[in-house]
Amino acid sequence: MSESYKIGSTDLASVITHLQRVDGNIGVAPVLQDDYVVPGRTGVIAATPWFGPRVITFGGVVAGATRAAYQTSLKELGELVLNGGDTFTLSRTLITAGTPTHRATARYLGGLEQVEALSNRAGRVAFDVQLMDGFFYDSGFTSLGTVTGTATVTVDGEAPTQNVTITYSVGAGSQRINNNAFPGLGRLTLKPGNNTLVLTGGGNVVLSYKAAWL
Repeated sequence: MSESYKIGSTDLASVITHLQRVDGNIGVAPVLQDDYVVPGRTGVIAATPWFGPRVITFGGVVAGATRAAYQTSLKELGELVLNGGDTFTLSRTLITAGTPTHRATARYLGGLEQVEALSNRAGRVAFDVQLMDGFFYDSGFTSLGTVTGTATVTVDGEAPTQNVTITYSVGAGSQRINNNAFPGLGRLTLKPGNNTLVLTGGGNVVLSYKAAWL
């Protein structure tokens, strides 16, 4: 693969050889101003237009020098992805210029209940994880600076993002900022590329965002 993956601080390639990844979607992309309800997560998730919640399948081979070592490796993998039934941070580092790292909150869905035995020291595994917010995101916020009146800002990423922080100079009740690319959306949504933002109510706002990646 052209990227590497970690659950927490553990590189999946240290547990699984010949690591493979397959993307999938579940559910239906939301309608305007709708929300996701994701099993296992409290509350709703702000919907990004046209993209539904995502599932990623990882697969590969778990092996050991001895049968005992193989069984230990399977146990370690299970404990890693189960994470006590809680969510975990899934990190993806691209093998490209700058080696950018993107992060997602994920939860194990299943798959490790069955292992295809290749020998008494190796087995083929596959398991599913769900990205709780639908995307990978930059690890930190990128500043878009101060917006006054109408301004055009350029956003990185591969999908629209609503992971945005807004600092109002007058107050959220008096000021409102909209993106001409998404008229009518109740939440400020930024698409990759240029976005024309319109601030009403006077004053200015300071914006930052986390880019969304598929």
